[in-house]
Amino acid sequence: MAEILRDIDVEIELQSALNRGDRVWVIGDVHGHSDALENLITEIDPNPGDRIVLMGDLIDRGPDSRMVIRIAKERADTFVIRGNHEDWALNEIDGHNFETWTPSLDWLMVGGKQCLDSYRDGDGELNVEHWGLDLNWMSTMPHCLLLDDWILVHAGLEPGVALEAQEPKQLMWIRGEFHAATEPVDPNRAVVFGHSITHVVLGQEVGDIAKSKATLKDGRPLWFGIDTGACDSDSGWLTAMDLSTGELVQAKDDGEARRRGPAFKQM
Repeated sequence: MAEILRDIDVEIELQSALNRGDRVWVIGDVHGHSDALENLITEIDPNPGDRIVLMGDLIDRGPDSRMVIRIAKERADTFVIRGNHEDWALNEIDGHNFETWTPSLDWLMVGGKQCLDSYRDGDGELNVEHWGLDLNWMSTMPHCLLLDDWILVHAGLEPGVALEAQEPKQLMWIRGEFHAATEPVDPNRAVVFGHSITHVVLGQEVGDIAKSKATLKDGRPLWFGIDTGACDSDSGWLTAMDLSTGELVQAKDDGEARRRGPAFKQM
C-alpha cells in the first residue's frame, strides 16, 4: 500500500498559528491563474503571523503555472498540498530521475500543455532546468495536513476507511463517494478540499463554496468544498477560507474581489 505523505513540521506551524490567534487561510485550486492568486493574497492582506495553504492543483489549464509555483515557493507563509494535476505530472518521471521526464498525451490534453508553455522562453524552448527543479519540489508535496479540528486534502477521503489506511490516490482523486458520505472518517475534524468545482460537480451557484448536509458533533459540516472554478469560464473566482472564523475572500484575474461568509459558526 502506498504511503500517505504528511509534513508534521508544517502541521505544527499551522496549528501554532491558530492557537495564538493568527489566521490560516486555505485556498482552492489555482490552476495556473497567478493573477487571481496575487489579487487574492492582496485582498487577504496577511499579517506576519498568518499562514496560507494552497489546496493542490497549482498547475495546468491557466496561463502561468510557473508563476504560481514561484509564489508558493518564495512566500515563507505559504504551504501546499499535492493535487491530482501535480500527481499527473509526476507520474511521467522514471524513478527519481527528473531528466528522463516526458509528458503524457492525456496530461497535455487536460492542461499540461499550458503548464509547459509557461516554462518556455521567447523562442519556444522549454526551460528544462527550471521545470525539473519544480517537478522535484512537487514531489515533496504532502498528500494531506492534519490539524486539531481540520483535515486539509485535495480531493477528499474514502468513507469508512481509517485515516492511516487511506490510499494517496483517493486523497487526490476521489469525488462522488466522498461527497455522498454521511459519516465522518474522523468525528473531530472537518475536511476542507478542492478538486471538484462547486457549481459543476457539487450543485452550487457559481462562486459559492459547498458544504455537506451531514454535520459533526460540534455542528460544522463534515466537509467544505472550496474550488469555485478559477479556471472555469463561467466563474473565475479563486476562494480563500479562514479556518478560525469561516470568513470567505474571493478574487479573479482581473482584480475583482469580494468578501463573503462566514462559512460556519465559530467554535
